[in-house]
Amino acid sequence: MPGINKNLTREELYELVWSAPSVQVAESLGISDVALAKRCKKQNVPKPPLGYWAKVAAGQSPTKKKLPPPPEEVILKVLSRPVRRGLSLPDPSETLHPLAEELRRVLDSAKKDSHGRVRAREKALPEVEISKALIERAVAVFHVVVTEAEQRGVPFRKSRSQYDPGYFERENDRLQFKIEEELVEQAGAISRKRSYHYSYNDRRSLSGVLTFSLQAGRRYQQSDLKKWSEKDGASVGKILPQLLREIFHHYIEVRKQRIQEAIEREKQRIAHEQWRQEYEKKEAIRKEQEARRQHADTLENTGLVRRENLLKAAEWWRLSQSLTGFVEECERRWLADGAGELSTEQLSWLKWAKENVLRLSPFGRGYPDPAEDGPFDPEVVPQGGPYPSCQELPVPPSMPDI
Repeated sequence: MPGINKNLTREELYELVWSAPSVQVAESLGISDVALAKRCKKQNVPKPPLGYWAKVAAGQSPTKKKLPPPPEEVILKVLSRPVRRGLSLPDPSETLHPLAEELRRVLDSAKKDSHGRVRAREKALPEVEISKALIERAVAVFHVVVTEAEQRGVPFRKSRSQYDPGYFERENDRLQFKIEEELVEQAGAISRKRSYHYSYNDRRSLSGVLTFSLQAGRRYQQSDLKKWSEKDGASVGKILPQLLREIFHHYIEVRKQRIQEAIEREKQRIAHEQWRQEYEKKEAIRKEQEARRQHADTLENTGLVRRENLLKAAEWWRLSQSLTGFVEECERRWLADGAGELSTEQLSWLKWAKENVLRLSPFGRGYPDPAEDGPFDPEVVPQGGPYPSCQELPVPPSMPDI
């Protein structure tokens, strides 16, 4: 059964799950059948239905489901469907979306501000700021927009912030939606507010015109703001398709961008994987060459040390022989001077001198040992050792640098 990894394609996963029962496939991969099922669902890969493998075992040839398009294509196809031109507001008797009903309840119970507008800024609702007279139209618009968006897989979500209203959200990408009644500017009149300064009264009044806006990402980023207004001569029936098309277009572009980012990441992963393999290949060659070089250097150094030890031992031997002659001459003269007798001091010195002569002799150091100090065959020494051992004799004081 073929193996699996995190980079397995949909086609490879499809062939895998249709090659054996899920439990067997999961066991061979080292994962649970639940994890395998989740992966198939995420990548829109169908699995054999219950009883499929029993039919196969009985010699039958049950139908194998075809591999459907990938989730990205399905999402883009749904979002790209044309928006109906004949969108209209619901009849008064029609049941509204639960969020639209909640918006109506909040607006009906809200208090008017100084301009006569009521405001909704709930975490589960869009931001709305309108007069009481426009509540029904605004609620009806929100009903159409949220219903159509949900049918395309773009739900309206409750805000995760305690300060912000709700928003459309898909794959963690937010789209703020706001309904507002514009105020009409009128000539301001100067009035005395306090005894020590003057100010302009806000003489703006309700316009009876609704404005709808969409804003991607964070709030207050005006560069991402899209607006539609009834004051431009457009009716709600014309604005609704435009507004919905913008919502779907936004998420189409987001999806395309993420697909492209995934493609780029995959390219980078492949390039990195190729680089890593090439690097590991070169590194393996380098380490092998380094090991061979160290092996050759170790063998060469072992032979060099043994040859140097031979020279050192010969010089130590020459020195010990010279010292032996000197000690013997001392003993001969003392015997001649003492009529064949040596004093206690002379005997002590001779003992000390002979011990030092023996210590200087290479034989006193156990040299040579044929097993450690003789020739060896480099061809039979495996790379990495064990290598031939050898002692290293000190350099005699009378010997020049080797």
